[in-house]
Amino acid sequence: EKHTVASNGGFDHPGVVRWYKCFLSQRAVFFVHQYHPGAVTLRERFFHPQGQQGGHQGVPLPESLIWSCLVQLVSAIRAVHGNNLAVRTLQLNHILCTQENMPSVASSGPYGLPKLRLRINCVGIIDILEFEARKGLEELQATDMRALGCILLSMTTGTEIQFNDIYRNNTTVQQQGQLLMEYFQFVQQNYSRELYVLIHSLLNPGAPPSSVRSIAASMAMRAFDELDGAHGSIDEHSSALMGIYESGRVLRLLLKLAFVNERPEFGIDKNWSESGDCYILKLFRDFVFHQADGGGRPVMDVGHVVSSLNKLDAADEEKIVLTSRDGKNVLVVSFADVAWCLEKAYQELCSNSVPIPSMT
Repeated sequence: EKHTVASNGGFDHPGVVRWYKCFLSQRAVFFVHQYHPGAVTLRERFFHPQGQQGGHQGVPLPESLIWSCLVQLVSAIRAVHGNNLAVRTLQLNHILCTQENMPSVASSGPYGLPKLRLRINCVGIIDILEFEARKGLEELQATDMRALGCILLSMTTGTEIQFNDIYRNNTTVQQQGQLLMEYFQFVQQNYSRELYVLIHSLLNPGAPPSSVRSIAASMAMRAFDELDGAHGSIDEHSSALMGIYESGRVLRLLLKLAFVNERPEFGIDKNWSESGDCYILKLFRDFVFHQADGGGRPVMDVGHVVSSLNKLDAADEEKIVLTSRDGKNVLVVSFADVAWCLEKAYQELCSNSVPIPSMT
């Protein structure tokens, strides 16, 4: 049985660009993947920046950045291989890179550290195009690991190196070893022994490449660094979402007040918004937004507005004094009383409102 991403209905993993479908049109095959705004390939990011013409040279990358990228790539490869599939698109121009810097996290280094988010693109396309002529799964997965080694070698040496440059264009093990020797020496001199041993185990032409399980086990301690960064990013996003949620609560209250306050008429009642519970809401609107000092000058206190709306949303029992504009009416109510009046008036409007026409 042939194992393909298509036969599994697409492969869903955070490190793989989601594949949706493929279809035929005008004698061409189209593949539909998830869109990631602002993404560029790893090749464009480090080896061939946009706007520069020619050349495939970059600069060696910081080791901390390489380990971060490696953890993400190994995680995606492990998931793919664990489902009896092969990636087959582990190339610099098929790995999408998005930068995820949060405002409160200080960046360091020349490459926008601390966080680059990687996703492997085009997984499954080669499986579909070469369905009848695929190689064995074990051979394809071994090629994936060789390709991972080429990506690491490119990032450490600043030179774009592809799988074919080493293993297809050089037929003998001796030729492959001679080509890799200079690169290995550079990595050994400029990076940690841990990283050098890992790259050597993937690219050594005299032995099969290490499996993804073996690589994952050897870099377990590095995975904790990436996990810490992921948790920090989650906390930052949670804080940002909490702010958005708080804004949504305030907006809901403002919309309800706007629907009720000074409504010209409600059915046959011309003074509905000026009497009963609605009159309390009108005075509360003045209390929140129309404060003035002794000289009649407006008081633009945003803190007072936010605090009042938050207490209204929480139905606080704190008492406040509401005064009419002419000073003849003075009411002492709690925020809970105002919240009850607002909900009652809003529900009365909703129960008698005109049905909203469907957009479909």
